[in-house]
Amino acid sequence: MKYIWIVLSLFYSILVWAGPTNTANVRDGVLLYGYDPVSYFSATKPVKGKAEIKATVDGQNYLFSNEENRKLFVANPKKYQPQYEGWCATAVAKGYKYDIDPENFKITDGKLYLFYKGWKGDAKKDWVKDEAGNIKTADQNWPKVKTTEE
Repeated sequence: MKYIWIVLSLFYSILVWAGPTNTANVRDGVLLYGYDPVSYFSATKPVKGKAEIKATVDGQNYLFSNEENRKLFVANPKKYQPQYEGWCATAVAKGYKYDIDPENFKITDGKLYLFYKGWKGDAKKDWVKDEAGNIKTADQNWPKVKTTEE
């Protein structure tokens, strides 16, 4: 019995020391609330993916509305992956993580940025006031913000 407690204590210590393993904005096991990442670039608005059409890239699960979009994504995931692992870009620019409305987005220079929209306001409106400055600040903040809790 003594050895079991020692092993469990060591295992717990390793887990605490290792820190969080998933820093992305994942809901129900997928990024983008299950929206198809390719659809942000190819449709007039994002489209929900289907549970049976999925891919895992960099340890993150994505859903797709059709097989063609899945193939496009797998061939070049960096082209379609959201910035800041799916967290609100405005929040990252301000130094923290915050959830998003997956239908509130902007594509700038071929990159997908997502934003909060709800009773607290529309974070995209703040973002566009100084988009270049916000991108620079968010990119600088992301390595530190990435490992913080929401």
